[in-house]
Amino acid sequence: MKLHITLFIFLIFTSFTFKSAESQTFEVSGLISDFKTNKPLEFVTVKIADTAFGTTADRDGKYFIKLKPGGYKLIFSYIGYFTDTAYILIEDKDVSRNIFLKPSEILTESIDVYGEDPAYEIIRRAIRYKKEFKKNLNEYEYDAYSKFVIRSNQSSLKPEKNDTTATGEEKMGIFGILESETKGYFKKPDQEKQIVIAKKETANITRGFALPLIINFYDEDVDFNEFKIPTPLSDDAFDSYDYKLAGTTSIDSTLIFKISVINRSESKPQLKGTIYIADSIFSLMRVDLDNNDAARPLGIKNVNFKQKFTAFKDVKNSGENFWMPTDIQIFAEGSFLGMLKFEADVFTIVSHYELNKKAPAGIFDEYVIQVLPDAKKDSSYWRKNQLIKNTGEEKSAYKKIEIQNEKDSRSLSIGLTSLRYGKKFTSNPLSYYSFNRVEGNALTFDVNYREPFNKRNGKAEIRYGFDDKKTKYNLEYSMRFFNDRRMTLSGSMFRSLVPMAFDDLLPLQEFYNTFKALFDKRDNLDYYYSSGYNLRINYRFIPQLSGRLEFNQAKQTTAYKNTNFSFRKSDVEFSENPPINDAFLRTIDFRLFINPNKFRAIDWGDGDISRFRITNFPLMRIGITYSGKDAFNSTYDYRRFYGSIGGMNYINSFMKIKYEIGGEIMTGQVPYQSLGYFNSRSGTIDTDVIFLSTAYNEFRGDRIYYLNFQNNFGKMLWGGVPVLKNFNLIGFFNAGRNFISEENYELAAFKDFRISDGLYMEAGFGISRILDIFRVDFAWRLNNPYKDNRRFVMNLSVGTF
Repeated sequence: MKLHITLFIFLIFTSFTFKSAESQTFEVSGLISDFKTNKPLEFVTVKIADTAFGTTADRDGKYFIKLKPGGYKLIFSYIGYFTDTAYILIEDKDVSRNIFLKPSEILTESIDVYGEDPAYEIIRRAIRYKKEFKKNLNEYEYDAYSKFVIRSNQSSLKPEKNDTTATGEEKMGIFGILESETKGYFKKPDQEKQIVIAKKETANITRGFALPLIINFYDEDVDFNEFKIPTPLSDDAFDSYDYKLAGTTSIDSTLIFKISVINRSESKPQLKGTIYIADSIFSLMRVDLDNNDAARPLGIKNVNFKQKFTAFKDVKNSGENFWMPTDIQIFAEGSFLGMLKFEADVFTIVSHYELNKKAPAGIFDEYVIQVLPDAKKDSSYWRKNQLIKNTGEEKSAYKKIEIQNEKDSRSLSIGLTSLRYGKKFTSNPLSYYSFNRVEGNALTFDVNYREPFNKRNGKAEIRYGFDDKKTKYNLEYSMRFFNDRRMTLSGSMFRSLVPMAFDDLLPLQEFYNTFKALFDKRDNLDYYYSSGYNLRINYRFIPQLSGRLEFNQAKQTTAYKNTNFSFRKSDVEFSENPPINDAFLRTIDFRLFINPNKFRAIDWGDGDISRFRITNFPLMRIGITYSGKDAFNSTYDYRRFYGSIGGMNYINSFMKIKYEIGGEIMTGQVPYQSLGYFNSRSGTIDTDVIFLSTAYNEFRGDRIYYLNFQNNFGKMLWGGVPVLKNFNLIGFFNAGRNFISEENYELAAFKDFRISDGLYMEAGFGISRILDIFRVDFAWRLNNPYKDNRRFVMNLSVGTF
């Protein structure tokens, strides 16, 4: 099962089962402590004898379980202690029973070893057990309770006094809480289904659930999507890990080996920590593992996995036991841009397994997650069924976040890059002021409207340039149709100053260009005026095939330099803004997106459906644009045919490739502003730029072909080195070729662009994940040097590859 970790979407998988009873249930609860020291024991396993049901104590040693009236035998087990039992009779009220576990007799904390460490033979036998385990366990179902607590320095709530983390740091306030009850199914090799029976979340989480994510440490690797981490019991485990027998303990009379797992590299994604393996059967009993520096997903500093395992019987063969995870703890901490800090604390209880029981017919379909329509339960339900009781801080957080969320829905909040009114309206202060050589000083005000899940979006923007003395505006609206988001209609009306080769500038790009123009006398972009409207329909026929039909009408005219103002270099002139072929253009564009991947879906229970791909085949795009004099009354008659194929694939720790091959061919009379171009650096802070040493608008033409190849080497050169260990090393090679017909060259209003001398080529390296999102590239032209014979360029961009 893949673990996808991002800054804004947290889906946490855990497991527990508790079926709600029709008859009245009562609570059995108490405190589990060490018999000698009287200290509470965290996460003790509690099972009901002769059943597959149970629970787990919390980190303070408190346990509770809901049972119908009758007699029960409860079994309490914990590594390093003798198992204890308690006989409980439930009549017509709750029962309280404290438990004291005696430490086992066998306990060693250090072992002197000469020759090969005994841990290696233990691991070999554990790998053999793993193979038998996977061979004999074909399918199973389980019930799970999951709880996910998110903390952040952006939370308006304060932590409890003297509440600290394991490292002694003060905890951050609670940002959100998710709780879920889930019924899960698994069948070899990789069929899964989770049905969310009940869920609850704080009011600030628009849509979410805490899914049971049971990391299977008998699998070959843990898949983080952007990389894979080999597990300590993988077939090739000795290539990644060293092992040391750190001691022994026991559970009852069963000897348990405590083995240190030592990662062999800081450059490759690996784990480190401790695993516990039972003597004789050599099954996993417990894991406590952390990721190393190379195994850090975007924004994540550390991930810790804790699991405990309990024996469950095969429903078809009662003589065969499988040791399955019964409680799972995942702790993650990280930050974004060094400012937004967060912690995620997940605890899952799996209370019931039925192993090798045939799943209901039709249970495995395209929906791997199904939220029942009535899954959202009120507080009375959770009082009866909640498996991990909320702390006082968590109870308070539910109430305070609900009050704050209601307040935020009708209040104005001010941030550095955003003004927000309520939940649907925003504005971008970073764009309010800008400067360029055409408009001079310009003021902009925008209002953006966004409904949850982008069902409807709108934008209104007005802008005035004090030197070109022109008012501009932009009105946009889009609407999504159908529950599976298969169709979107959108349209816009505009009168704008358009940057050449850009549909729109991000606020950060415009802010950077303003700064460069005012303080370094460099306006890196070229502009023209455009006014008209746009209509677009996007439709997904099947998950693998989508289409887009777009109609554009625009009157395009040349923009001129109107100012030489700057705070510095007042004696330097801004470059002239290049002319375009003034035109009235009506164009129709049709494109197909071919995505030959396998998909799975989430049924959110409210009618909405989301799909995501589970394979990584390359994506293809083909399209045609038509502008006609006769049919559309356009100034110029031309056709544009274009296509590309590209993708990204993880091969190993040092090979994660990203590639794209594409091109376009244009026939007829093509105005300068419509010519094709290489996707080059603009001189602002770019995103997704391909050609890193070509200048802005340097290569244009009516035939363009290109190839882009990048490889993420990860931490290959600096794994474990302070500071550098946070960055990735990228290598790249790009090639392209452009042509232009004599007719279109003569037509072009501006001719200061280049046709490559043969195949243009460049190569270099980059350093990414600087403050999580920034990337610095060092690029060299292998041919076609600049006019001044320079070949080297350094470039800053935004990217997370």
